[in-house]
Amino acid sequence: MKHYRSSIPKAATERVLATHQNGPQKYKTEYLLNGEIVGVRQFDQNGQLELERPMKNGVTHGTLYDIDDGVVTFAEPYRNGLAHGTAKQWSYDGELIGTYTMNHGTGLDLWRCKKTWGNKRVFLAEARHIKEGKWHGFECWLNEDQKSVHDEHHFWENLQHGVQRSWNSEGRLRRGYPRYWVNNKQVSKREYLRARTNDPNLPPFRESDNRPRRKFPPEVLDAMNLAS
Repeated sequence: MKHYRSSIPKAATERVLATHQNGPQKYKTEYLLNGEIVGVRQFDQNGQLELERPMKNGVTHGTLYDIDDGVVTFAEPYRNGLAHGTAKQWSYDGELIGTYTMNHGTGLDLWRCKKTWGNKRVFLAEARHIKEGKWHGFECWLNEDQKSVHDEHHFWENLQHGVQRSWNSEGRLRRGYPRYWVNNKQVSKREYLRARTNDPNLPPFRESDNRPRRKFPPEVLDAMNLAS
């Protein structure tokens, strides 16, 4: 398989953990070596590998793979439970469409899409800040125009901590948004503004941000340019 080089030792023993509901085909397996779990795999109903997660000391260690119908679509190296190194993403036709680099779980996690019609353009679809393996900072889901977003969140050490917005295809806020979060608890706008007076980590509420158009930070703009 192209772009695939397993980090799970060949000498490891396979143990089936689950099968598909409509047949005896294996769905999830784990691999043991000297009594230690060194990896986990998932398979589709045709027996093809879909996901591979190598492990060491109970955490991900090695290259994690996502595979679709025999095509590697994503590979990301891990070290001691944290993403570390350059992740690569491929389209379903095997084209390398994006990369990003993590340093011991810290960096900008990116996801790109490739249109399957027309000019088959590659564009940035998701961007989120990660710190030491935790979602930390803004996460946005971008529209194809690369000038606006359709979903936006803010996190602080894996907790929703900020203003959450979601827009429909016409660029209008969906019913019930914005939503306001403080330490993973949804609060009222008044409670949010009050909490922000004592917590500088909460982003400010700006009425203008209720529109989906965004001025993206340089690192996201750079990722857009690489995708175009």
